[in-house]
Amino acid sequence: MNRKIQMTKRCIREALFECLKEKDINKITISSLCEKADINRSTFYKYYGSQYDVIKEMEQEVIQLINEKLNDQPKETSFIQLLQFLKSNQETIKIFFECNVDNEFPKQVLALDSINNQLEQVSQNNPYIKNYILFGSLATIQQWIDAGCIESCEEIANIINSIVDKLVR
Repeated sequence: MNRKIQMTKRCIREALFECLKEKDINKITISSLCEKADINRSTFYKYYGSQYDVIKEMEQEVIQLINEKLNDQPKETSFIQLLQFLKSNQETIKIFFECNVDNEFPKQVLALDSINNQLEQVSQNNPYIKNYILFGSLATIQQWIDAGCIESCEEIANIINSIVDKLVR
């Protein structure tokens, strides 16, 4: 992708993030987004079909970044590494969780291979236990992010791990 396209897409993304700080994604018009990004509508539609497409593309890039970061990590530390990534990108992650464009995004965050393998071992392939652990962990992580990541990544990992340990006994 050439630099001009990258720069245009970055302007659109930054404008969308600024708009999302002020209002819900459903209330953001393409016109207001283009005005904030200082581009015309035809330029926007050259790359995206809607504001939702911009978010989806950004979410997929974040999932890819997380995957790349965790692939090099030992499985024992991958959950803490994930939490550290989420904490260092908490403003972006919080917006993704709040705008709820793709209901699969939060699940994809914990469905990464390194995390999923650990989850499979703990849940003993029981889909009910796996979903309970998955959604409970997501709710805990979202609450942690919403509160500003006050606790350390290790504390949150210990909280989640201790709950999971109690569940599978």
